[in-house]
Amino acid sequence: MADWAKIKFYWKSFSGSQGSALEASSTFERTSVANICNMLETNLWQAALGMGPHYITHDSGEGNSHEADYLAVSGHNFASINALVKLQYSNDGESYLDAFTPFIPASDRAFVKEFTSPGAYRYWRLALEGTVIAPFIYIAAWGLRTELDYASASFDPNEQEVKAVVNLSNGGYLAGAHAKYIERSMTIRFDDADAALYGKVKEWWEGSGTRNFFVAWENSGHPEDVFLMRPEPRFSNPLKSGGAARDIVIALTGRKE
Repeated sequence: MADWAKIKFYWKSFSGSQGSALEASSTFERTSVANICNMLETNLWQAALGMGPHYITHDSGEGNSHEADYLAVSGHNFASINALVKLQYSNDGESYLDAFTPFIPASDRAFVKEFTSPGAYRYWRLALEGTVIAPFIYIAAWGLRTELDYASASFDPNEQEVKAVVNLSNGGYLAGAHAKYIERSMTIRFDDADAALYGKVKEWWEGSGTRNFFVAWENSGHPEDVFLMRPEPRFSNPLKSGGAARDIVIALTGRKE
């Protein structure tokens, strides 16, 4: 059995960063490749063609480079269309190397693929090969992951609530129910957190805020449990032990796929 992994946040992403360029090899009308970077679940990019390969290329710009050790995608059809997924890097935009062994996702759910960073490069591109049906993506991110720590208190990573309209008769009998969606929630607690851990959490909050991001609660034993979530809009982690430590509580919610 693999050792448990620390909780990880995947929020640092340079795809579509300021001063860079993001281009797709083809784009279906009324969609945009820029949509994959805004961390919203309501707009998308879709290729104009079915036959691959398809490329989404990030150019950091002259004299600039970025480093990555993960790829995260949510809202896609890669498994359904048997798309072979690659993340590639290059210094000249012509000769590319694979950052990890190409793979076809097991499902169309959100996923994170970790890999050893090859270093900083000007060009990075997401490649989708072997398709005959047009791929689409709602959210995609690649950059450097943030490893936090082990949670101090138990929590249920599969906690969820059905958001529904429920009608009851005058006698209290169920007369009808319409489920709208299922909301996933997770509350992570780190007691007696030191300055290093608090620094990571504070950097995440100030850099990501209330936007969506990817979280893995234990990706050694449960690599399929990668969720797109957002935090509550309040950040409060009080000092304790004379200012030597803090108690950190992070409450997250997200729509279950």
